[in-house]
Amino acid sequence: MTEVALGLRSRGFSVWLQRSDGTKIQPTDPNRQFIQRGGAPTGIAQASLGPNNASVIGFRWGHRPGWEIWNGIQFYGRSQATHEIDIAIVPESVGADLRVSGGSPVGRPRAAIECKDVGTDGSLDEMRALVARLYDVTLLHSHHHHLPYYPAQAIHPGTPASSKDRAVVTYWQENRRTKNILARRTGFVGGTIPLARYHHIEPHANITVGSPASTDLVASVVEWALRNAR
Repeated sequence: MTEVALGLRSRGFSVWLQRSDGTKIQPTDPNRQFIQRGGAPTGIAQASLGPNNASVIGFRWGHRPGWEIWNGIQFYGRSQATHEIDIAIVPESVGADLRVSGGSPVGRPRAAIECKDVGTDGSLDEMRALVARLYDVTLLHSHHHHLPYYPAQAIHPGTPASSKDRAVVTYWQENRRTKNILARRTGFVGGTIPLARYHHIEPHANITVGSPASTDLVASVVEWALRNAR
């Protein structure tokens, strides 16, 4: 999470730390604690509960709309099941709206990173589980005829009704306009990579702190942000 933020800052984005009540952590503040989310995944805490819940990282290009980097947040799918996304990037407006009353967003983050810190290689079932999770949290234009959202947006609440954030027609389109990554400390078994590529999920293997693989993962996310967030 922090490596992605540092990568964004190195490429010209404004980056800041933000408390759970939505206030920025300023360099001159007496308390500059960043609270990492721990334990079971949750939704977004409402701002009225104060600043001592999990912090987030914000970023912006110039005067363009801002974005937030979350960790351990549950997203609602069309089935009404909740799905944890380890690292998620969403429009700042989604976070601002959720902090009014608290809760989980419905829909798919614009960038999603699933992290696996396990010693065995990733299986086909592991990749299938991520494909299924992304399938359930994807809101297509046609789904809005039977879901209570208007206009047809890709994630609710709070997403501006712009062409970038409006729901598209097919999974093929949504898979390719979002950033989807499975990052692992170890590798992948045979057959996993073709499945990932078909569903436009990037497999990143052998991720450890400071490794070339970690650098490549951060660079991939930053390049996505340069194309989509500025």
